[in-house]
Amino acid sequence: MPVEKKRANQTNPWDDLFRDILNNKLTVILFVVASAIAGVLVAQYTRPVYEANALIQVKTRSNSVAAMLGDIGSFLGMGGGSAETEIQLMQSRRILEEVVDSLGLQNNAEPLGIVDRFLHREGRVDIRYLYFPDTSVMPSDRRGEPWTLVVDDSAKFSFYDDLDQKVLTCELGRLCAVPYQGDSVKIQVSLMNVRPGQKFEVTQTLLIRAINAVIGNLTISEQGKKTGILSVAYQDYHLERAKWVVDTLTAIYLRVNEEFASTDMKNSLQLLEDQLPEARRVLDSLMDALSAYRESKGSADIETETKIALESRLRLQQKVIELEQLREEKARLFDRSHPFIVTTDKQISALKKEIARSDDETKKLPEAQRKILTMTAEAQFAQNIYADLLKRIEQMRLLVAGVSESAQIIDAPDGNPKPVKPKKKMIVAVFLFMGLCGALAFISVRKKWRGVTDPVALSKETGARVYAWILNGEQKAQDGLDMLRLSLDLDAAGTSRVICFTGLLPGVGCSFVARHTAELFAKEGKKVLLIDADLQQGGLSKFFKTEQNSGLVDVLAGTSSLQAAVCHTAISGQDLLPSGRLLLCAESVFDTEKFKNFLLLARDGYDVVIVDSQSLQNSMDASVLGQNADEIVLVLEYGRHKINDVQESLSLLSKATRPLKVMAFNKCENPIYINKTGSNK
Repeated sequence: MPVEKKRANQTNPWDDLFRDILNNKLTVILFVVASAIAGVLVAQYTRPVYEANALIQVKTRSNSVAAMLGDIGSFLGMGGGSAETEIQLMQSRRILEEVVDSLGLQNNAEPLGIVDRFLHREGRVDIRYLYFPDTSVMPSDRRGEPWTLVVDDSAKFSFYDDLDQKVLTCELGRLCAVPYQGDSVKIQVSLMNVRPGQKFEVTQTLLIRAINAVIGNLTISEQGKKTGILSVAYQDYHLERAKWVVDTLTAIYLRVNEEFASTDMKNSLQLLEDQLPEARRVLDSLMDALSAYRESKGSADIETETKIALESRLRLQQKVIELEQLREEKARLFDRSHPFIVTTDKQISALKKEIARSDDETKKLPEAQRKILTMTAEAQFAQNIYADLLKRIEQMRLLVAGVSESAQIIDAPDGNPKPVKPKKKMIVAVFLFMGLCGALAFISVRKKWRGVTDPVALSKETGARVYAWILNGEQKAQDGLDMLRLSLDLDAAGTSRVICFTGLLPGVGCSFVARHTAELFAKEGKKVLLIDADLQQGGLSKFFKTEQNSGLVDVLAGTSSLQAAVCHTAISGQDLLPSGRLLLCAESVFDTEKFKNFLLLARDGYDVVIVDSQSLQNSMDASVLGQNADEIVLVLEYGRHKINDVQESLSLLSKATRPLKVMAFNKCENPIYINKTGSNK
């Protein structure tokens, strides 16, 4: 009775995944455990990173200055600076270069020693100043090579070059210099937190790389929206150094910002003061001309109506100037078609028309009075400009004299002694997840590239029937072996029969299946002869604990009778014929009349004769044996063989033999294919 299996149209992929995990639980456990160990090692090896931060309030000084300067401030572009502007200023090379230089961040002293790294006792060396010999005097193969600093005691160290030659010995805080390679070597260590004997690899990076490294560890952001409160945070392997960087950065930023603010206002003041002499000269010239004209005409004053006309004209001219300045400012933001620009242009045009009408009215006055009116208007206008300029110069002088900081520190630099990185639990969790994913990927790939595991597909491809699905393990295999015995019984055509067992490859369990099938036939009440036909290796005798004095080879050679060579086993009704003496080539032995006569003799004495042959990979004994057998059982190992290999083996057997060929799957991983009731499991 062949094994039947009908898969459902749709299978649950989660069930398949869970089944694969159970069937490969050892692989999953190994992957997960290895990943967990790797995660712990990585988390422990990763150096802790600390963070220091400070809060800065950016003041809107520029807005107040622009308000005090009025139109001139707008003309000079002195609008309020945004927080983004201050952030970019703090991240500029102008400031960061000074930070790197003041703290010696170009100079790196990397601790050596894996054990110290794991135990986090590497120590720390800060190099304030470092000068290596010029690259022009160093051989090309030694340029940029690291030097070594060896700690002698808590305040003394030795400095070695890249050839491990001692260059100098120096003390903490001192600037030491010695001649070297036609140049010199200089070093000053500002801090040593070390143990005697520790070694540090000393290198010096380019300034731009040091600045980029600072930027990579620096975070500046505005707290909230348009609050003007900036958070400055810096991460480093040492908390103290992180605090120093934040403290130095904020101090330099405040100083530079104040310098920039003072410089801007001084430049604006200078611009106004440069305009003052010219405004005074124009005013004096107009006033002198007006006085001279009055004296020449003998007129000391003008009439009341003329004064009113003069004041009206001055007022209109002032409005025109204000509107033109406003239009110029807004023209930077809007185009000519914008409603604001269009409206302003209309207002300016209306005012100019009104001035023109005023001028027409003025023309009706007598010539002397009209001339005095015009000259008085010009002088008055110049006087207004001069007075306004003086007022704004005084305001700017007050600002320059009493300039205050445009930013202030709210929270001084400080940091948490607990490292912000690494997140050890997160690292281990990620490695565990990666281990699980790696295990599943490995199982999937192995499953994809493994041999055939589906008996239905195998039967369709080869045309041969699968009689048994034998689980891995002697206890679990009983149901599959019993199914094989029952299927062979149902195919029996006569009272006595010869069944040949062979494997596709060595190690598939052919002998295991053959001897257990023989045992089941014997327990059924049949008289069974189990023949060890592996004449090159043998081996069935050890399973039954019998002494092999003679065997199949001796019977065929005529040196022993069948009755004398047969060994009785502990199982009632089952006899064993060992292989006997081993031969190098057995095909010629089986392809003889003696072997055919021997099988006829065995048929007469036994109900079932089971022949355990070598695997097809090692020899073609099975194909020769099959010529005299009633059935050939090809034993396959679950997931080990490709369908093409099975087809090729069955093709070889078909060319040499004609008996019924069936297959048995051995060492199966799960029982879903076993079917005793005809239903799918």
